Amino acid sequence: MVSGIAADRGWPPVSYPVVRRIIAGLDRGLLALAHGGVHEYRDDFELVMRRESAHPNDIWQADHTEIGLLALDETGRPVRPWLTVIMDERSRVIAGYTVFAGDPAALQTALALRQAIWRKTDPAWPVCGVPGCPYSDHGADFTRTGDRSHSPRVASTGTVSGDAARPDPV
Repeated sequence: MVSGIAADRGWPPVSYPVVRRIIAGLDRGLLALAHGGVHEYRDDFELVMRRESAHPNDIWQADHTEIGLLALDETGRPVRPWLTVIMDERSRVIAGYTVFAGDPAALQTALALRQAIWRKTDPAWPVCGVPGCPYSDHGADFTRTGDRSHSPRVASTGTVSGDAARPDPV
């Protein structure tokens, strides 16, 4: 195939060692993408590409996790509570959080984000401010489109979203 292309263009024939040297010099990531597609590339190379934050409040991550204990809800039934956390990417400090019963939703994220942005009543917890770039996974409460006029400053910063079910490496 290569010899045919070279002959069509008037080039001298290419030897096997030359072709082998060119192929050996190709980037492994490029080969994985070409042969296995996006999923193989992500599986092999995703953890190498990590966002870096130069300063505190540059990037905040938001995520939910179910807490491994039982608590009583307002009706007295035992439930597993959820924790929503807003974490600063640079300092790894928790800027805001909320604990709640029920499924994660945009309301809990908004409450945790509000707590993260506002000054805290505890002077030992000085983290506050507007993030340069909020980051979230593709959870339904994070990807909902609609009216964001209630938080125009945060919405104008441009939220960055990662891939669903692929947490950012710590």
